[in-house]
Amino acid sequence: MTEKAVLIDVIDPQTDIAEAELRLEELESLVKTYGGATALKAFQKRSKPAYKTFIGTGKIDEIYEDLNGDFDLVILNNIMKPRQIDNLAEYITDLEIARLKEEGRFETPRKIQVWDRVDLILKIFDKHASTAEAKLQIELASIKHMGTRIFGMGLELSRQAGGIGSVGAGESNTEMMKRHLRKREQIVKEKIKKYAGIQQRQRDQRRDRNMKTVALAGYTNAGKSTLIKTLTRKKDVYIADELFATLDSKIGELYLGDDYKQKVGLADTIGFIQDLPPDLIQAFKTTLAEIVDADLILHVIDISDKNIHLKIKVVEEILDELLEGKTTQRIFVFNKLDRLNHLSEEDKLIYIAGLTERYAANQPQLVSALDRSSCDALVETIADHQTNLG
Repeated sequence: MTEKAVLIDVIDPQTDIAEAELRLEELESLVKTYGGATALKAFQKRSKPAYKTFIGTGKIDEIYEDLNGDFDLVILNNIMKPRQIDNLAEYITDLEIARLKEEGRFETPRKIQVWDRVDLILKIFDKHASTAEAKLQIELASIKHMGTRIFGMGLELSRQAGGIGSVGAGESNTEMMKRHLRKREQIVKEKIKKYAGIQQRQRDQRRDRNMKTVALAGYTNAGKSTLIKTLTRKKDVYIADELFATLDSKIGELYLGDDYKQKVGLADTIGFIQDLPPDLIQAFKTTLAEIVDADLILHVIDISDKNIHLKIKVVEEILDELLEGKTTQRIFVFNKLDRLNHLSEEDKLIYIAGLTERYAANQPQLVSALDRSSCDALVETIADHQTNLG
């Protein structure tokens, strides 16, 4: 059964409503990717979050009454403290109990879950993880963000709860879980470290062969995987029109020049999104290392996105943070050109001219990853950089 979610964003009173609506649209897309359905979207303007429940209880009362409690999840488009999540979940349970009592029904109240934005992203990550390394990185991020809440979140890793062991003298269940998580975190970090070592050796081997690496970065669902598949003709690249379809770093080979004797490695990486907490970025450091060590970065951008400039800014800020002062050149690749076909030819030319002028310093390239021939100029640009890089 599809879970019905109430989406709430607590915003500063000065926040532009159009910007706030775009934030909730993105959260709705995340819910869809997770497999849920949106029952209601709401804002609450507050100078600062409510201390106990983040969102004011009056707003929750209003939403609960409007929907008569007919929802399964409450998802805040914010990052909450564990105690705030617990308090809000308890408050909603009390509303359920009061409703059942009023209706003369004596049954166990439904468990309506409360998540924050990161909880939802981690659930999506857990759903899409296909390799042992990705699963470990998600587990590490979950331990850091959720703590003992992990055992009630239904994540794959929470099934390890059965191996916690016996409770020591005077030790509570919470203390026992914290002890288990501390031990598990160390084990996970050691395993990730081994994967990082393997990947570093692979990068070293590419360098020994004088093979340069071009990393693709971008906002989630910008079309990086489709572009990799088109350029390298790899058949085993997973592609889906959803957020966070790719969680692993994948390397393909792009042959250059008329004789196809030169080649570079093309590295696909996890997509970015706004308001990613540092712990999440830190957990995926081994996957993102391909970006840090790359000789060239292609920043892939959905040219049809109505929020294009904000998303470019988000990605560039994350790249700045990852690169820590490295001056690796970044080329802007405006993808999904085919999605502008609804515009008149004149309007399309004006829009493209504005983008290429605004981002001229990043050698803007225009492509449709679905059409190999539209990528010819991009391949030539990569080849020029390969020559310049030696």
